[in-house]
Amino acid sequence: MQLTPRTYQTIEDYWRIREFLRQVMILNQRRELSWHVARWDYWWWFANVDIEKIPPEESIFLWETPDGEIAAVLNPEGHGQVFLQTHPAFRTPGLDHEMLAIAEERLSITGADGRRKLQVFADSQDHAIHQALSRRGFQRVERPGEQELQHRRSLDDPLPERIHSPGYTIRPLGDGLELLERCYASGLGFHDDNIHTARNNRDHPEWYHHIQNAPLYRRDLDIVAIAADGSVASFVTAWFDDVSRTAYLEPVATVPAHRQHGLGKAVILDALHRLQRMGCKVAFVGGYSQPANALYFSVMGPEYDLSQPWEKVIP
Repeated sequence: MQLTPRTYQTIEDYWRIREFLRQVMILNQRRELSWHVARWDYWWWFANVDIEKIPPEESIFLWETPDGEIAAVLNPEGHGQVFLQTHPAFRTPGLDHEMLAIAEERLSITGADGRRKLQVFADSQDHAIHQALSRRGFQRVERPGEQELQHRRSLDDPLPERIHSPGYTIRPLGDGLELLERCYASGLGFHDDNIHTARNNRDHPEWYHHIQNAPLYRRDLDIVAIAADGSVASFVTAWFDDVSRTAYLEPVATVPAHRQHGLGKAVILDALHRLQRMGCKVAFVGGYSQPANALYFSVMGPEYDLSQPWEKVIP
């Protein structure tokens, strides 16, 4: 079938891509062989607006069937990093090569060394795309911390009991000033106790309002561990998609001063129990570092897919 490529045009394309990702998730047997719709939302409403600032009209590409159905999407996440989302019914070597060619031409970036580079993320078991990448001169990146373990847990099975953490209360995020505490905790948890970043997060909470504007955001799935002094010690936000009946956990962190108390596991388990009651079938969370992956294995179990970056220096 002849597919027609084009660039992102209007907000209607954002909504169409959301539905496309939902259907592909179901067709892929609820595995992250393409993005979860929540990852798309998170990038759209927060990461791109507040951090990356990449114009979608210049960076998102759609391939459509003659009757207008989306067959594939090429999109960035970070400058010079791209992902190929393909409907399994339309996947061909020719389409893989066409998507990679456009990525090289339109989405590569020039590094500090003056060379143009591109990273493409691919599933470790997708041998067809590996062949396409190799033929186009890409090499798999073996550097530590750049591969994503995409942990998944079936919620059809019984879950461990919730963890009681003495001195802490595990519950959904509250109102008012607690949102500012959540912003502050994010700065500490993700930036090694960097007080400057934490204060900036708290003084300018618009970024968190952007997250809360995302279509799948629910306050009852924005789980925090509250310390005795009222501060946010640990947190996880769960995003439940009731179409695919899957959930995505992002972000997850614990403030350094409150680590080694089992709080990361406690907030994740609380979220999983809530998701299970809602009818969620599978939950996902992605990890890059050894400590993060150790936590996720302990609560999510042994099943995961591996997303690997492939890199090319473009002449």
